[in-house]
Amino acid sequence: MAIVKMKAVTFSAQISDFEYVVEKYIYGRDIHLEKAMNIITNRKRIQSFDENTDYDLLAKNAMSIMKLAGYEPNPKLIAKDGTTLENMQKFVDGINMRIRSERDESEHLHNLVDKNQKIINQLDLMLDVEVDLQKIFGMEFVKVQFGHIPRTGYKTLTTYLDNLETFFIVTAENATEVWGFYFVPAIKQRKIEEIFASLYFEPESVTDEFPGTPRDIKKYLIDQNESLKEQIQELSQKTAKMLADSKDKLSMIYNLAKKREQFAEIRRNAVHSDMFFYVVGWMEASESDKLEKEINSSGDVVMFYSEDASDVKEIDPPTKLKNNFIFKPFEMFVKMYGLPSYGEIDPTPILAITYILFFGIMFGDVGQSAVLAIVGFIIYKIKKMDLAGIISMVGLAGIVSGFIYGSFFGNEEIIPKLFGITTIKPMQSIMPLLIGTVCMGACIIIFGMCLNVINMFKRHDLGDALFGHNGIAGIVFYLSVILVVVNLLAGLNIPAVVFIISFAVSLLAMYLCTPLTRLVEGRKHWLPSSGMFFVENFFELFEVILSFCTNTISFLRIGAFAVIHVGMMMAVSALSAGGGVGGMIVTVVGNIVVMVLEGLIVAIQVLRLEYYEMFSRYFQGSGKEFVSLKNK
Repeated sequence: MAIVKMKAVTFSAQISDFEYVVEKYIYGRDIHLEKAMNIITNRKRIQSFDENTDYDLLAKNAMSIMKLAGYEPNPKLIAKDGTTLENMQKFVDGINMRIRSERDESEHLHNLVDKNQKIINQLDLMLDVEVDLQKIFGMEFVKVQFGHIPRTGYKTLTTYLDNLETFFIVTAENATEVWGFYFVPAIKQRKIEEIFASLYFEPESVTDEFPGTPRDIKKYLIDQNESLKEQIQELSQKTAKMLADSKDKLSMIYNLAKKREQFAEIRRNAVHSDMFFYVVGWMEASESDKLEKEINSSGDVVMFYSEDASDVKEIDPPTKLKNNFIFKPFEMFVKMYGLPSYGEIDPTPILAITYILFFGIMFGDVGQSAVLAIVGFIIYKIKKMDLAGIISMVGLAGIVSGFIYGSFFGNEEIIPKLFGITTIKPMQSIMPLLIGTVCMGACIIIFGMCLNVINMFKRHDLGDALFGHNGIAGIVFYLSVILVVVNLLAGLNIPAVVFIISFAVSLLAMYLCTPLTRLVEGRKHWLPSSGMFFVENFFELFEVILSFCTNTISFLRIGAFAVIHVGMMMAVSALSAGGGVGGMIVTVVGNIVVMVLEGLIVAIQVLRLEYYEMFSRYFQGSGKEFVSLKNK
């Protein structure tokens, strides 16, 4: 079984020994904490600890500073236990203040650089003007405006300039725009502005902050920007040095804060009486046994009590999955649906095997599957992504199916010639392939219902195990349908009375599942008196019968996609039939499109089969996850 065996554990000692016991026997262990107040029955004499700390926030602040500097906390460094929260917070806040101060100053300097650069860009449009700009814009009776005008507007302007009391000096131009100054008597300014505006002249404000010609001002601003950039660099180096000098102390603070936060987490879940405290949780049975021996041999006055999960009635045990390296990546799909309850069959190995099998049948191509396997393996080794591991394994299954189909990047001639093997071509075996996948689906549905019966007996749910549509009654009905079909096709001559009895008994059991469950549980008045019960159950039974049909037929998609894959590669082959460089490009692009598009569709369709046709038969997914204090 891939679900780890658990034990409920209880720690108890004198309140004065809380820190010592937690430090030695609980902190850093693989333990799932429970709220002791919800479990211990004699609540009149116990109460929760008062615990309100900011250690978690402190740890996050310390970590954010280290991430900013590109450092990872050193787990070997930890501040002394006597260090107060106030002192640690003061140190971290001091660093944050210096970082913010230097960042604000740096941002101010960057803004000055950007402002100067904008002025420089504008000055580049008037470098040939050898006049002090302050004098130009400071004239009393003549007003000056700088800006740009479209070339079409400028051509129109030149025809009217002689008749206007203004003149325009061009300073720069390109293919579409002309930049320059126009001069106008102050008393005529408004009229001339309207004329220029009608020609789409766009004025630009020119700084009169600096004295001198545009060339002199540009040189001054360039020199100033160089000085500002040096100041920014010095600030950056100053911040980097401060962080480098503080990284060890930040690691110490972070590690101590995380440790104290775990202590606080334990305290929040614990309870105490006048003299003793109690901590309750779950541990792996093997780890619990080791800890019990350690405590018993230590001589410490600590009570440690462990109990098998099956004997605990007050709370549900958490679920911790433990699978081998092949099945483990598939835990991701199981958790997407829901965790199995403790004691329930872990569906991960079943999902992994069937997922790999279905994908391989639907995506059988040696070349394309090899690409998936290699790419998935590389990503998994580098990134440790579960999805990449799954892609790698289904790629291997696709390679095996590819040899059976004789397909190598859509070519069905290479493999038979190279290996001298007889292959099954999906396009030439459509009906056998579809019938085979439906038969496989029927076997899987029966297997799923058998698993459900086991789960129901484990939960002591005798009614569903015997009379449910996924219980023994459902299995009998489904097998009867299959035997009828086989009897008709193969001519087995099984007496009709056998089918009539099996149909009648199984249908009646499923129809009366609820009252029969009450009967076997020994309840009185087990038969419903309301007529609506029988009407509703009739339609529910009809829906169940339909679900058996639709679930079985749904497995047709496995064979159908195997045929579709061949069809898509035939289309790629037809498009690349011209050969040459163009044909090669079409072949490569076509294979990539098929791998990505069909691979994604097949992956989704297989997951749908797992969830709707299989999990719905035997898996509830109502478990709670084992959350280790160590990982927290």
